[in-house]
Amino acid sequence: MTMKIEEIKTVAVIGAGVMGSGIAQHLAQAGYEVRLHARHDETLAAARARVAKNQELMVETGLLTASAAAQAFSRIRTTTDLEEAARGVQFVNESAPEDLDLKGRIFAALDRSTPPEAILSTNTSGLSITAIAAATTRPERVVGLHWMNPPHLMPPVEVTRGTQTSSAVVDLTCDLARRIGRIPIRVERDVPGLLWNRLQFALVREAVHLVEEGIASPEAVDLAVTAGLGLRWATVGPMRIMDLAGIQTFHAIAAYLYPELSTAKEPQRSLSEKVTRGHTGARAGQGFYTYPPGAHEAAIAGRDAKLFALLKLRAQGWDP
Repeated sequence: MTMKIEEIKTVAVIGAGVMGSGIAQHLAQAGYEVRLHARHDETLAAARARVAKNQELMVETGLLTASAAAQAFSRIRTTTDLEEAARGVQFVNESAPEDLDLKGRIFAALDRSTPPEAILSTNTSGLSITAIAAATTRPERVVGLHWMNPPHLMPPVEVTRGTQTSSAVVDLTCDLARRIGRIPIRVERDVPGLLWNRLQFALVREAVHLVEEGIASPEAVDLAVTAGLGLRWATVGPMRIMDLAGIQTFHAIAAYLYPELSTAKEPQRSLSEKVTRGHTGARAGQGFYTYPPGAHEAAIAGRDAKLFALLKLRAQGWDP
């Protein structure tokens, strides 16, 4: 049975953490009725507070009107009852922790509770869509819909085909993404890490290698990306860059540089040592940088302020 985009009226978002609450917020702002599910009332209360704060910042920066924010907020219903969240919906986006067994149990329950024609999507950033779909009786209607963090601001979403996902479901999910103002990136094969994280972790692996070998500091690596690669890649992707510069040039560089790049097959020593010491990043107060009290929140606010500025450019017609 092929569903039309106009038939999607109500969406269930399963999981109400940072990702789930941001996804629910954006879907509601796009005009959809949203059922936001979590197992605990405390989680849902925190999610509603997070959405309200996100919207407050969007209103302050001119990306959202106060009236539109209020209307969207009223379209989000919260519940701890999974069957209630799933009843009568046309589309589901699951955003639970990255645990295959947990996602399997959720999708089995969704399979029982949602209408047969409903599309079940997962926000996994790298688990197998095919394995998740195996928990259902409708693997052809299970698809990956991976949002980037923060989901209420980042334009791209990955739409990933499982082994049995129908082309109609992939197409409809891409149509939905476009309708809500997101840029669908089609991933045609179900591989670990999908597309976004395979690219991201290729860079992360080399970045950690450069720091470990004393070739550059964490500050220098970050600056090279934010002030250089980030600006270039915001306008021209790596495949187009090779075309523009000349593939023969990249072929020649690859010939001598590839053997020098990191080929680590497991997390590098410095990463493992930081985890062992509890130096797990901004929340812990120490990672590659030191974070005094309040610095984590300030870093997130600074990141979002830059994203707001980029989104304003996009609203004015800039199209990456």
